[in-house]
Amino acid sequence: MAVIGAGAAGLVAAAFAASRGADVVLIERTPDGGRKILISGGGRCNILPSVLAPERFVTDSPAHVMRGMLKSWPLHEQRAFFENDLKIPLALEEDSGKLFPKSNRARDVRDGLVALAGERGVRLQFGTSVTAIEAGAAGFTIATPTGPIAAGRVILATGGLSVPATGSDGTGLAVAAALGHKMIDTYPALTPLLGRDAGHAALSGVSLNARLRGKAGTRTIETQGGFLFTHRGYSGPSVLDISHLVARKSDAAATIRAQWSALDPAAWDREFEAPSALISTIVARHVPARLGERLMVEAGVPTDRRTSNLRRTERISLVGRLTSYLLPWSGDEGYKKAEVTGGGVALDEVDPRTLESRRCPGLFLCGEILDVFGPIGGHNFAWAWATGRAAGLGAGTP
Repeated sequence: MAVIGAGAAGLVAAAFAASRGADVVLIERTPDGGRKILISGGGRCNILPSVLAPERFVTDSPAHVMRGMLKSWPLHEQRAFFENDLKIPLALEEDSGKLFPKSNRARDVRDGLVALAGERGVRLQFGTSVTAIEAGAAGFTIATPTGPIAAGRVILATGGLSVPATGSDGTGLAVAAALGHKMIDTYPALTPLLGRDAGHAALSGVSLNARLRGKAGTRTIETQGGFLFTHRGYSGPSVLDISHLVARKSDAAATIRAQWSALDPAAWDREFEAPSALISTIVARHVPARLGERLMVEAGVPTDRRTSNLRRTERISLVGRLTSYLLPWSGDEGYKKAEVTGGGVALDEVDPRTLESRRCPGLFLCGEILDVFGPIGGHNFAWAWATGRAAGLGAGTP
C-alpha cells in the first residue's frame, strides 16, 4: 500500500498502517517531509492543545461526524503516543494552554515521526511527485515522473493549499475531485487580514489582547486573544481564528468588530466619571497609548480633553470605538500566509471510522484534505494525528 504525503497526517498514517503488518511505501514530493511541522509554533511545534475544543472547529459537513473523528484518538492518548512511543516529553505553556516539546525543537517532532515510520518498516520515497492516481480492478496506479507505482490501497494525506513553500500544491484535492468526491470549495484559513484604512499603518507593531465578533451572512463567530497591527493590516491569534469569515467568497461581506479591552460600555462609563482626569490617561491604562490616541481622534475627542468637560456625544462615540470598533479590512493574505486550508473533501464522503472513501474503495483520506480545520493552538495537529491514525489503521488492517 502507499501513503501519499509525508506531513503530520501522512507520517502518522504510514506508521500505524505498518504497525498492522502492511507493506507501506510513503511517497513525498519534498526531500525530507514534514515541512509544516518544522515551521509550526515559530519552529517550536505546538504539538497539541492542553484542552481540545471541538466546538471551535469549522466544517460545512455534519458536525457530529467531525466530533466523532476527533474523539477516535483522545487527547490523553495522543500525548502518550508522543511521550512514550516517540520519547518526546511535552511541556505545557500555562498562559496559552499549548503543549510543546520540552526541547522547543520542531525538528525533534518531524524527525521522531520519520524515524518511527522507518522503524516500523515503512519505505520512505522522498523527492517524488505524484501527478495522478488511477483506480482499477486490481488497485491503484500512481503516476510519478520516474514511472508508475502500483498499490492495492492508497492513503491520500497530501494536505491542502496553505503555505505552498512547504510543498502544499493541492494535488490531493485535485485527485479526490477527479475520483468523483463531493468537494467543499476551498479557502485560506487562519490567515492575516489586510487593512483598508491607511491611517492604521501608523499603528504597526501595536499589540494587545482583544475580543473580536464577526458576522458574515448567517455565520457568526467570536474570538479572543492576541491582536497585532501590521504594515499591511492585522494578525495575531484572534485575527487568524476569525479570518475565514473574510476569506470565504461564498459568504456575504463580513463585518468584524473589536473590543479592545476587558471593559464593557458600562465599565468605560464609570472610568470616565473620574473627576477632572485626562481622558487619554484613562484610556492608556487599558489599551496601548498609540491605539488610544487613534481612537480618540476618530471619535472627535481632543487629546487634551478632561472628564470634567467631556461631552456626551464624545463619550458615546469613544466608548463605541473602545468596545465595538468596526475593523476596516480589504481582504486576506491568502494561502501564502494561511496556516490551514478550509473546505476540501466533504466528511460524508468517507467512512468516519476507517476514513475509507465511499466513492472509491481502497482509497483513504486524512488530514487537511478533509473539510475541517480548527483554531490555532495545536488543534489542527490534533486533527491530523487523529485522522492519520484512523486512516492508517483502516488501510493497514488485512
